[in-house]
Amino acid sequence: MSLTTAQILDLAPDAASRKAGQDQAKPPKWSGLGRAGSVIWGEIKGSGASPYRTVADLAGPASKCTCPSRKFPCKHALGLMLVDASAPLAEAEAPDWVAAWAKGRESRAAAAETRAAEPAKPVDEKAQARRRQAREDKVAAALDELDLWLRDLMRRGLAAARTEPYGFWDRMAGRLVDGQAPGLARRVRALPGLIAAGPRAGAARPEAALGLALGRIALLARAARRLDALSPEQAAGARAALGYPVPAEEMAARPDHADEWAVLAHTVEEEDKLTARAVWLVGRRSGAVAQVLDYGTAGSPLPPAPAAGQDFSGALAFHPGAPPLRALFRDGRAGPAAAASLPGGGTVAAARDGFTAVLAQAPWTESWPVRLSGVRLGRLPGPAGSAPAFAVGDDTGCLPLRADARLPSLIAVAGGHPFDLFGLHDGHGVAPLALVAQGRLYAMPAQASQPVLLQVA
Repeated sequence: MSLTTAQILDLAPDAASRKAGQDQAKPPKWSGLGRAGSVIWGEIKGSGASPYRTVADLAGPASKCTCPSRKFPCKHALGLMLVDASAPLAEAEAPDWVAAWAKGRESRAAAAETRAAEPAKPVDEKAQARRRQAREDKVAAALDELDLWLRDLMRRGLAAARTEPYGFWDRMAGRLVDGQAPGLARRVRALPGLIAAGPRAGAARPEAALGLALGRIALLARAARRLDALSPEQAAGARAALGYPVPAEEMAARPDHADEWAVLAHTVEEEDKLTARAVWLVGRRSGAVAQVLDYGTAGSPLPPAPAAGQDFSGALAFHPGAPPLRALFRDGRAGPAAAASLPGGGTVAAARDGFTAVLAQAPWTESWPVRLSGVRLGRLPGPAGSAPAFAVGDDTGCLPLRADARLPSLIAVAGGHPFDLFGLHDGHGVAPLALVAQGRLYAMPAQASQPVLLQVA
């Protein structure tokens, strides 16, 4: 199997790696190129005396390089995969170092399965209860401060809030971090960005966006005080929104959801030296949507994940919560997509109804994935001299598209024809993530800095 150029470039951890990887994608730079099934390898001259040895498994995709880079995949791994994408490498017997890497991966996977099958170690329930209570007390104290802060903010009015410096919001967010409620802290830190954004296509006015965000924070804080009154799944969703992790033993007990999962898109966000990657999938048989979240740092790179445009044949385990969305990969293997399609697409009216149903269960939800089938692009009327705004619609209504530098590329790909769209709906507009047009799957690049859609299947 091989990955497409677009799929490989979307694996790059940042724009600099993408450019550097393309610079390494020249066959004359490489020696000892070969492949055995989905594993490819080669050697390339670097700054050291010995050439760097690079190997990649396209079915992961996963890679390893002897260069000192802490980025994953490094520019050499990207370059090697790009060389194979331009002209598949010839089958050959794997060198010893390649065979050792492949065997090591198999051994680690087998060890992980063995550990998962082993009986769990005895848990010190008393110590666990003390830790749980200590965190609950910290969160409760932080919620008390947040409640006073919100009351004071609303008493003074949103007009006054718009004049507050960033430090005003950051101090409250820092108190929530200290109180072990990082989910609430993230929401508070995002508030000044809503004020500074100004009017944008497909978004609420800054005053309305601020009021809505504050309302969601207040609702989440209230739910946090009444977890016992919620259903178990709703309470789990509220705890996740607050920032509580799900214990490993609880995730191990969650059921498998086996399917042929179409990988639609990746999104990557960076904040405070932490990289967060979301992989968006939809089940071809079940129609279920899943978001697999992983976090990485310079010393702990992101784990391998199927590329956009591939299919993951295997099982996911969904985190507890109502409605379910976040998941993690279990057993399975990535491979070529069965078809360039968007399973489970519906009308604009159905998407709105679906978002309403989500808010009924979790009113603090900021956005939710929607799948639209057979929609067309249209231009929205606006004030003279303003930037053009666009929407997607069908016979049941329309949804504005969020302003994005990549919209011209989306418009060009759609070409005036009906298409299927996957994106995130926040109640005002849709942020596109992927679309299927004329039998091809296109994905927004993982980094927003790249202004062109990628054809991935």
